[in-house]
Amino acid sequence: MRAVTRTLARQKLYTAINIAGLALGISVFVTMSLIVRYEFGYDAYLPNTDSIYRADTVWRLPGSAPEEWPVASFFATSFLKQDFAGISDTLRVWPRTTAIRIRNGASREPLTQADAHFFSFFHLAVVSGNETQALTRPDWIAIPASLALKYFGTTQAVGKTMTLLDDGRTHIVSLVYADPPANTSFSFGIIELVPPDFIRRQMSTPESGLTYWGSTPGTLWVRIPNERDVDTIETGIARYVTRHPSAPSVAQARAYWGDSGLHLVGLRELHFHDAAIGWGGMHRQLVVILGLVGLSALATAAVNYVNMATARAGIRAREVAMRKVLGGTRRNLVAQFLSEAICLVASAAFIGLSLVELSLRSINALGGWHVTLAPSFTLPLLVIITLGVGTLAGLYPAFVLSSFRPAVVLATSRMPAGGRMASMLRNVLVTSQFTFAIALAVCTLVMKEQAYFVQHLARGIRTDGIIILDADGAAGRESAILQRLRAVPGVLMVERSNLYPHHLQSGGVFIREVTGATRSELAVGHVSSGFLDLYGLQLVAGRWFDPARSDDFEDPASSSDRRSDVPFVQGVVISALAAQRLGFPRIEDAYGQIIREASDPTPLRIIGIVRDVRLSGPHDSLRPVIFYGIRATGHTTADVAWQVRYSGVNEGLEMARLRAAWEDILPDTPIQAQSVPDILSADYRTDRNHSLLFGIGSAIAIGIACLGLYGLSIFHVSHRMHEIGIRKVLGARTRDILFLLSTQFIRPIIIANLIAWPLAWGIMRHWLDTFDQRITLTPVPFVLVTAAATLIAALTIAVQTWRAARKPPGATLRQI
Repeated sequence: MRAVTRTLARQKLYTAINIAGLALGISVFVTMSLIVRYEFGYDAYLPNTDSIYRADTVWRLPGSAPEEWPVASFFATSFLKQDFAGISDTLRVWPRTTAIRIRNGASREPLTQADAHFFSFFHLAVVSGNETQALTRPDWIAIPASLALKYFGTTQAVGKTMTLLDDGRTHIVSLVYADPPANTSFSFGIIELVPPDFIRRQMSTPESGLTYWGSTPGTLWVRIPNERDVDTIETGIARYVTRHPSAPSVAQARAYWGDSGLHLVGLRELHFHDAAIGWGGMHRQLVVILGLVGLSALATAAVNYVNMATARAGIRAREVAMRKVLGGTRRNLVAQFLSEAICLVASAAFIGLSLVELSLRSINALGGWHVTLAPSFTLPLLVIITLGVGTLAGLYPAFVLSSFRPAVVLATSRMPAGGRMASMLRNVLVTSQFTFAIALAVCTLVMKEQAYFVQHLARGIRTDGIIILDADGAAGRESAILQRLRAVPGVLMVERSNLYPHHLQSGGVFIREVTGATRSELAVGHVSSGFLDLYGLQLVAGRWFDPARSDDFEDPASSSDRRSDVPFVQGVVISALAAQRLGFPRIEDAYGQIIREASDPTPLRIIGIVRDVRLSGPHDSLRPVIFYGIRATGHTTADVAWQVRYSGVNEGLEMARLRAAWEDILPDTPIQAQSVPDILSADYRTDRNHSLLFGIGSAIAIGIACLGLYGLSIFHVSHRMHEIGIRKVLGARTRDILFLLSTQFIRPIIIANLIAWPLAWGIMRHWLDTFDQRITLTPVPFVLVTAAATLIAALTIAVQTWRAARKPPGATLRQI
């Protein structure tokens, strides 16, 4: 070991270059490994989940592409177990938020209403209480430990009480469960038994979530103990709507819902599956690519070591020859060279781990992760890296160096360089390094362009200066709230709607009443009369909702002055895409036409058509929308929020003013306030940060490759000093020598570009296909990266080649 450390200390430049490259490669590999572990570890904290599946709704509507939603109608629970013996149990979960009051304070928290056997599906870690008894009474609730600490100051909160303001009832804490880790698909919050009176009302309502396929109020879970039954059940529920129609007949069900049905998704698959269907999460391909980035960075660093060790073979040839003459065996020499490699990698691993620890906070901020440097994972990984990379990277150089014959080496003045095969191997390794680095750099540029495009995506609405105020429990106080909010300084408009970015939550099938009626699924929105000006929507034809026209807003049952012999026809506004989906030849032709919802006989007259508006994320397809008019006061449709346009004041100050105004009217009803720009920023922040992470990875990869190229050029040029001197004696000029040496290093980089281009093109084409609106993939980023990589490589080797080319021939020949 002393000989190993002495050798490494004597060759300072060689050691420094290798340690620097390996440290960077190891840091990238460990970081990416932690990210991959985090992403693939989603929901791993839940035990016994192999038999649990979520039943998603797959809409296969006439004239529309199939669309999967991670929610379902609970109408299916009454016959799933009867139809399929492989299903042992089902669970209904209604996710929502609620306002709660503790002592004199109030706030909003997530709420999960579920069946009594909730904890037989989700075995959450219990802090206090008994999970088998937690939901056996309607007034018992389970809360996470963080809420127990927040409101009671202790996790031993069993027996404490809190009031849910939605129903005014006081609930008793029956269980406190441990908060789930950050990489979970669920945020259950407060868990309560779904109220029995709510179930009774739902069962007596013709179009509720318990009696009608078209209502999808929550998540439906099924337990399938035997995995072999999954395929059979999947086939049976694929077109389940017509098998158990909630409509009067199978024919009507097929007319309403086509061949819609359910689809099973394993609990551990949800994270990646939801990303694939456009409902959050991260795409599996991106995580795999991040893992390959880390693996490639480590491989690039190892390749550097192999390249430099084989290139230095000539310098150490006499050392190897003398040791063999003095009795050293090949086994001893191999052991020494492998020990040198392992010691060098171990030193680099220590430095790499320090770099990971320093950068982890920034990496988490970029990707929205909560990755930690877990010793139980990191330390074994570093041991494997040290032994594995040290052995693999040092094995080839060890056998090359130990194979030199003493007599041949000592009898010649030239040092062996490994021959043509070694030179070819070094070129292949350099090419592979730059292939990876260039492909990654191209991907980075394309991702940055797409992120910029998404950030400036034309949405058809004005997004600046709007704040959303969302709250429950304000029924009956709308007029007072409206007046108070309008009185806030800086406020220009106050409107109400359940439509705002990423809030397209409800929809229905609508029919154009003509021969061969065209049906289409449209997103449904309720808007007050000022919504058009609030967001700057543009009319294509017709008009917007008029406050003076009762038919634009009122339900016929609520109009006392309406003549009973005059049929009620409600006015609606649709988007241009909705007009196309309903089969109108021209958008303008939809004006004045009658449509209706498949499940409702009330006729709807199209009074206006607006340009398309994008209220979903860039990965999601543009959806057709139908707008119903509502009054600014008195409307109780679910999820209707107050929407405020302001001007001439800082966003934070205006938000504080609006909160204060709200508390003046409803001090016990907390609100959630967020600006539309903040909501939209999530569309591009993730992709922008991922492109930045790729940029860091590509910069490090190119840096490692160039670091190795620099070290390789030092030894390569020193080995050819005799040749350079002879060429200059024979009349070669400095620029000739410079061109000769440079082209030999640039050639593998040119080849790397030719390989990297189709590779990056294919990856980016696949990635861009996940966006509904995307940039056009052009040669520009490929040309820019090629030029930059070639220039960086040329500058890397320029110093050494320039010095060698300018040396006088006499000095060069005397040096040999």
